[in-house]
Amino acid sequence: MSIPIIDSHIHLWNEAEAPSHNWYASDSPLATRHSIAEYREATSSSASQLSGFIYIEADRKNDESKDWSEPLNELAWMRRIIEGKPQEGEGHTADNAKLCLGIIPWAPIASGLPKLKEYIATVEEQAGEAAWAKVKGFRYLLQDKPNKTGLTEEFIDGLKLLGEKGWVFDAGVDQHRRGRVQLEELVEIIDRAHDGVEDEDKKVVFIINHLCKPDLTIISQTDPSFIAWYAHFFDSDE
Repeated sequence: MSIPIIDSHIHLWNEAEAPSHNWYASDSPLATRHSIAEYREATSSSASQLSGFIYIEADRKNDESKDWSEPLNELAWMRRIIEGKPQEGEGHTADNAKLCLGIIPWAPIASGLPKLKEYIATVEEQAGEAAWAKVKGFRYLLQDKPNKTGLTEEFIDGLKLLGEKGWVFDAGVDQHRRGRVQLEELVEIIDRAHDGVEDEDKKVVFIINHLCKPDLTIISQTDPSFIAWYAHFFDSDE
């Protein structure tokens, strides 16, 4: 039996814009083009089952409250995919447009409600009707930010705004490199973002991407790092 597949988390970029990402290094295997053409090749064995994908922002450089040019350039790239209007060498075609089922752009969640609302309005304006309809939520990586970044009043207010509007929040933390504190803070962030929101439908939904990046070299029921990760997100007694 063929089971339809929705790939829930992919990143794409063209080679010319690869240096605009925070993780970029010229000698990295990620520094080349990673487009729908490469994606289709990588998923060719499951092509008949692939219904489509959710495009997740890929950590473009930005100055959060001042300079949004690179995240908005990424939005433009998303729009070209969705509208089936590729630029030369971008690695996608008009026929690929139907594969993009949703997008999760970056947003300056930590910058306070006025900036966040301004940014979202800019996204709506620049996305165009078709791409705006595909926006399912927003992403902000906490994995490389100072501890407690997500616990500020501004951040929590931003999360409540997303919930009010029916958008999800894609949370990126890194337990492997940052330790248990990131797990503990994420749990507190979820609690605070839901606190005082009486309407269940208005509570922001959290997408915990990459399973919080645990250290998968340590899969042991006795290792403290593994126990902390498992207990926070899989132990029903926690």
